[in-house]
Amino acid sequence: MDSLLPSTLIFICVIVPLISNLVLKHRIASKNLRLPPGPRPLPIVGNLHCLIGSLPHHAIRGLSQQYGPLLLLQLGESQTIIASSIEASTEILKTHEINFLSRPVSPTISILGAGGKGIAFSSYGEYWRYVRKICVVELLSNKRVLSFRSIREEEVNKLVQNISSSASCNQLINLKEAFTMLVNDITVRTVIGSKCKDPHVFLKELDKMVELAAGFSLVDLYPSSRLARLISRGLDDAKKCHETVSRFLDGIIEEKREKKDTGGDVISEDLLSVLLRIEEEDTGQIPFDINSVKILIMDMIGGGSEPSPSTLEWAMSELIRNHRVMRKAQSEVRELLRGCTKISESDLVKLKYMHLVIKETLRLHPPFPLLVPRQCRETCCILDYDIPKGTTVLVNAWAIGRDPNYWEDPEEFKPERFTNSSVDFKGSDFQFLPFGYGRRMCPGMSFGLANLELALVALLYHFDWKLPSNVEPEDVDMTEVFGISLRKKTPLCLHAVRREPDAFIDCSG
Repeated sequence: MDSLLPSTLIFICVIVPLISNLVLKHRIASKNLRLPPGPRPLPIVGNLHCLIGSLPHHAIRGLSQQYGPLLLLQLGESQTIIASSIEASTEILKTHEINFLSRPVSPTISILGAGGKGIAFSSYGEYWRYVRKICVVELLSNKRVLSFRSIREEEVNKLVQNISSSASCNQLINLKEAFTMLVNDITVRTVIGSKCKDPHVFLKELDKMVELAAGFSLVDLYPSSRLARLISRGLDDAKKCHETVSRFLDGIIEEKREKKDTGGDVISEDLLSVLLRIEEEDTGQIPFDINSVKILIMDMIGGGSEPSPSTLEWAMSELIRNHRVMRKAQSEVRELLRGCTKISESDLVKLKYMHLVIKETLRLHPPFPLLVPRQCRETCCILDYDIPKGTTVLVNAWAIGRDPNYWEDPEEFKPERFTNSSVDFKGSDFQFLPFGYGRRMCPGMSFGLANLELALVALLYHFDWKLPSNVEPEDVDMTEVFGISLRKKTPLCLHAVRREPDAFIDCSG
C-alpha cells in the first residue's frame, strides 16, 4: 500500500469520467441496505487515503476502534468490509461460511492464477472442491507431510553445519537469509524434486508473482478504467512473470516425463509427480489439465516458501529480546535431548514449552495479518448489518490476536499464557486465526509447521545466541513489512556460539 503514493492518488482524482460511474454503483449497491459504519469516502479514491502512512492492518485496527468491529471501506471501485472481532469473524467464517467461500478475482489475480485454476484464489464451485480435495488428500495430508521428513532433516542438518562454520569464525549470521534458503530448499525438493535445475532463478520469479498478487495496483483498484490499464504496468508484469514461471515448469515436467518413459524415474514422491499422475488419470468430469498442474505447483511453492521463513525470524527475534523465555526454551530442548547424538522429528511432540513459544509467535506475528480476501456470494446480514453481494470481506487476524478484550497484556511476548489453555491455532478458536478457518483455511499449515518446529529446535539445541556488540535486546527492530505474509523489515543478525558435543539431525528415517 505504501507504493500507492499520494501524488498518484491526486492524479487519479482528476479522472472525471470515473466519478459518475462509481457514484452510481455505490448508490445502487447501498439502496435500502443498512451497511456497516466507516469513514466517509472521497470521490474516486474512496477511503484509500485512510491507509496511507501506516501498514494496512494497523490502520484498519485504528479505524475499527473508532467505527466498530465491522468496518466498511471503499477501496477504489471495491466495497470492502473488515471484521476485527471474534463475533464478526465467527459470523463470516463459520455461521455464514458457505456464503463467503469465494474469492474476489482481480485482473492481476486472474492472470497469475490462469483464470482461477489454483487452490488459493479460485472461486467456490465444483472445480475448487476438486482441487481442494487433491490438496487435502493427496498433497498436504499429515501422512504425505510425514513422508518428507528425511528432506526436512537433511536440510536442517545443512543449516546447522553452515551456522557452525560461521560460528567458528565469529561471523554475524543473517537469519533472514538462512531461513529463506532453508525453507526454499525444503519446498523445492518436496514439490518438484531434488533434480531441479536453477531452483533459485525459479524462486526469484515466483517471489515476483507473490509480490504482484499482494500488491495494490491501479488496475486492481479500478478494473473498469481503461486509463488505469494504460498507465499501470501491473498486468504486463504479471503476464511476463507468469509466462516465465510457466516455461520453467514446462521444462521440469518434460524432463520428468522423459525419465518416467525410460524407466529412470519410476518411484518418485514429489508433489509434481503426484499431480502428473492425477492429470493422466483425469476422467474429464472435472477438467484437470497440465495448466491446472502448473498453477497448483505455483501455489504449493509460493505458499510453502513464503510464510515459514518470516515466522522463524519472528520467533528468534522474540526469543533474543526475552532472555528468560530463551533460556527456558533451551533448557527444555537440551534436557529432553541430553546425551543424544541425533535429533529426530519424533522428539518434537514432547517439547511442551517450545509449542507454547510457537503459539505465542503466531499470535503476535500471524503469517497472514489480513486473512486472504473472501467475497460475499449473496446479500446477507452480519451483526445486524447488510453485506451486499459481491462485497470483498477481510478478517483482521492480527488485530484480533492483540485485542485486550481477549488477551491479557496482548502486546507482551508471554508463551505461558497458553499453559493449561485449550486455545489453539488450528481453526477452532476465533481469537486465534493465523491460518484462517474452515474450508478456506490454509491447506499447507501442517507442512509449514513441520519446517518451523524442527529448525527452531535445532537452533536452540546446537547454539547459544548473542546480539551484536552495543545492541541491547530492546533495540532489536520489530518493524513489520506488509505483503502476502507478515515480514520483518530489518533482517535479524546474530552471533551463534556452538555447543559441544555437537549433535546433528537424524536422517536415518
